[in-house]
Formats: sequence, C-alpha cells, structure tokens
Amino acid sequence: MNQITGVTRQDIIDIVRNGVWIQLETPQYDNDRKEFLRGFYEKMPFFGRLSEIDFLSRIYDLDHMPSYDSRFKNASGDIWQHTVNNDDWEPYWFFSDDRFQLSNGNDDQFILKFICEMLHPAVRLEQYKWEKYLERFNEILKPDGYELISVRIISGRDVYAARRIDSVMIQREPETIYAEMKSIGEGSYAQVFRFKDSFYHKHFVLKRAKSGLTEKEIARFKREFEEMQKLHSPYIVEVYSYSEERNEYIMESMDYTLEKYIDSHNSTLPNSSRKSIILQLLHAFNYLHSKNIYHRDISFNNVLLKEYDDAIVVKISDFGLIKKEDSELTSEHTAFKGSLNDPALKIEGFSNYGLLHEVYSLTLLFVYILTGKKNWDRITDPIIRELLEKGTNADKTKRFQSLDELGEGVKRCFSNMGA
Repeated sequence: MNQITGVTRQDIIDIVRNGVWIQLETPQYDNDRKEFLRGFYEKMPFFGRLSEIDFLSRIYDLDHMPSYDSRFKNASGDIWQHTVNNDDWEPYWFFSDDRFQLSNGNDDQFILKFICEMLHPAVRLEQYKWEKYLERFNEILKPDGYELISVRIISGRDVYAARRIDSVMIQREPETIYAEMKSIGEGSYAQVFRFKDSFYHKHFVLKRAKSGLTEKEIARFKREFEEMQKLHSPYIVEVYSYSEERNEYIMESMDYTLEKYIDSHNSTLPNSSRKSIILQLLHAFNYLHSKNIYHRDISFNNVLLKEYDDAIVVKISDFGLIKKEDSELTSEHTAFKGSLNDPALKIEGFSNYGLLHEVYSLTLLFVYILTGKKNWDRITDPIIRELLEKGTNADKTKRFQSLDELGEGVKRCFSNMGA
C-alpha cells in the first residue's frame, strides 16, 4: 500500500538525519551564543545500540538482496565493504538507494518498519528522548492515515508497530512469547492448563494430549478439536487453534465446572439460577442433536460455567467421545465411559448409544442442579423424584422419549418450587 506522500517521507528522513525539535518551557540563555534559546534539536542515532548493518538486517533480508558492487554476491557484502571496510559511502546513503524503498518506494511498509525499529527496545538508547521521536512521527503520519501504537511489552518496555488509523491490526509477529501455565485438570487422554495471554490480557485454556497415546487416540483427540470448531453455539466452548507438532489446542477459559459451582453455591443458589442453567443445557443438547451428535460423556465436570456481573453462561466441553453416524472413530469396542452414563450400555454396547441414553445422563445432571445432591436415594421431593425415576427408568419405553418431554418434566419441578 502506498498512502504515505513524498512530503511525509521527506519529513521522516529529515527527522532521522537532523533529530527532533525540543521546545523549552522557559527560554534559556546560551552564554556561547549570547542569546536566549527557545529549544534545541535532539538527535538520536537511528541504529541505537546496534551497528548500521545489523539495524538494516532487522528490516531487510540483506543476504538475498542484490549487490551494486560486482565483487559481492549480495547487499550484505557491498554494504560491509563501503560502510565498514572502506567507509566511502555518504551518511544516510540508504535513503537514496532504491533497493530500500525509503524515499520513493511504492510500499509504505519499509519506511514504517524503519521508524518502528528505531524505537524498538532492542535498538533504542534509553538516554535519548525517543518518546519525542514517537510523538513527532505520529504528528506527521496522521494526515496520511497512519499511527504508531504499542503492541506488546518486552522487559517492561513498549514495542511499537504502525497501523492504519481506520483499521484494526491483527498481529502476526514471528517472535515467540512464552506464557506460564497452571495445571487445572487431567483426563484419560489429555492434560489441561490455564494461561494468560499478555497481548489480549485474557486467560485461555490449553489442552495437551498425553505422551504415549496410540495413533487412534491422537486421531480421536484431534477429532474433538475439529468437531468443536465446526459447532457454532453460545452453549459450546469455543476452540481456536490446533498444533500438529505438539498435539495440543487452545480454547476459551471458563470460571467453574458445574460441580464446583453447585457445590460452592448450593446453599445460596436461587431457583431462578438453577432454572437458567438447565434451560441453557436443554438449548445446548437440542443444538447438538440437531447436528446428529450425541455427547456420550455427560458429567458434572464437562459442563462449564462463566460468571458475569449479570448472568451465568453455561457451555458444554469435552467432545472426545461424541457419536456421529459418519465417524470411523466410533468403534464398536469403545469402553464404557461417562460418569452419568446409563449402566445398560455395559450390556448394550457403547457404540449403540442413542437418544434415550442421553436422556438418562441429562436427567441425573438436572436432578443434581435442582437439588445439589449426588446421592439419588436421598431425593425426597415427590416431583423431583418422579422426574428422576422416569428419566432413568430401566424400561426405556417408560423414559422421556425426547428432550422436549424431559424439559416439560423439569418445568413441573420448577413450578412446584415456585420458580
């Protein structure tokens, strides 16, 4: 893109050559000049703590740029020859060298990258008033629609990049930044960690496959990410990126598992909140079933909650055991799993998992939300007891035959509770 005018380019070149004007708040008398000074030029070496050639190497691939000296095969060679060995080029020679596209280039990126590198913590000399350079660069870039902004922090110091004023910048820096992770869970196939992204100032979760998994287990782990990425619902945990090299993926961070939330809030949790949680779960599973997906691993820990100032949002996670009709990974020999699964599956086979098995698990989940109890024998409320017995009836013909029917059963419970 070529938005920067020739006038602005020349202004930038003049600042690099001559420095920036520092206006004094109060004129100071100069004994040598015998006059009052209203300000002075602060001149900061553009290459800072680096050599000139090392500075330019941060912007250009000098080893693959052509040489203007026949004795050398690339720009690195002739720059070294004429700026270090012989030192016979004029200062600021690169402004008139068309290889660098600084004074009359057709692409703004080089002149912008040049001034950003001048201000980079690895380059700039802190004893100079580099902030004045930043201020002046932004003044002259603004009419052409650009500004320099801080995009991250290195060792407590700002790193700057140019952006169009009328655009958002999506950063794709080649630099790797490591974030400390905290282990928050572990399953059969993966470890789960939480970390804070310093760019977004936001927590994310990383799920990493354990070492020693079989090829089929790795394929199942990756399939979980791929299936979650296809889903688009406010009630499904979002996933963002998968690393083939490390067999791990990043997803959004939630505040609680259902178990942790209910156990810590049960004595004070209003029925309206219990109702909201269950209705969100009904929406979530209706959505999954509309996609011909059965979760098959419903548990107190695979339902996650995020707490906002004015609401609790519920989302489903852990899709490693989902059943899809077209999947080669839904094996006939898959082991019985899922802490709330219908025990009849041990006889019927996990590959035969269907809607009524999902109803069984959801009934137990909903009763837990309604009561905070995991010991089903202690459920004494007659309406909730009726919900429990119908949803988990060993005779599947007597169970709720759809999520809508299950939802009606839940509504009767809340009606009885005054919610």
